[in-house]
Amino acid sequence: MIKKVSTDKAPAAIGPYSQGIIAGDFFFASGQIAIIPETGELAEDNIVAQTEQVMKNIGELLKEAGVSYENVVKTGCFLADMNDFAAFNEV
Repeated sequence: MIKKVSTDKAPAAIGPYSQGIIAGDFFFASGQIAIIPETGELAEDNIVAQTEQVMKNIGELLKEAGVSYENVVKTGCFLADMNDFAAFNEV
């Protein structure tokens, strides 16, 4: 069984994909960016603020899917500047 997951507490999917999918016992979330759902604006122009917003967005998707960060098995992250890694990892 495949079920689409969406919430207005995370940025809407743009294009032909879903914010997330539940397939069997697994939840797969689409990539997230640092958009503030309430305003549609990008979070402050620094790695800490943007990482915090992305984590909030992902948290809302996880909540909507009925899971939490404790259930996460694998993640991927793309940074434009590897010098931001330490600050990103701190968040």
